[in-house]
Amino acid sequence: MEEQTELENFQREKKYREEYEKYRLLSRQVKEIETQMDKIKEGVAIMLHEDKSNEKIVGLSNGENWKAAYQTTSRSNTDLKLLMETVGPNKYSEIVTSKDSTFLTIRKAGKEKKDTSLMNAKPVEDNINKPGIPIGMVLS
Repeated sequence: MEEQTELENFQREKKYREEYEKYRLLSRQVKEIETQMDKIKEGVAIMLHEDKSNEKIVGLSNGENWKAAYQTTSRSNTDLKLLMETVGPNKYSEIVTSKDSTFLTIRKAGKEKKDTSLMNAKPVEDNINKPGIPIGMVLS
């Protein structure tokens, strides 16, 4: 019975390996395609600058119209520690919410860490107290 389990484990590992190999090859192809696409974008950007235009629509041989255009996005940054200090923990929890998401990633595994290396360990630990997020109300 134990031999069957070993065989099943071996076959399962083989299947994982095959799937990862296929994924690795496709990932490499994606990177090559993205590199080529970036070069095309550079060429189009040069032409748009030469033509002093922010947008260009072109009809392709298959009848589709494709457009190159500059678009602007805006991202805001928030200093969460400062916000906590300013509004306090109760109001902070009303203002700031977080949303967790879970997804599968497949990528090259990192190198295994060696715990015995003296290059990565201090001979004496520093016991410096680092400040945390203050709790309470800020009085002005």
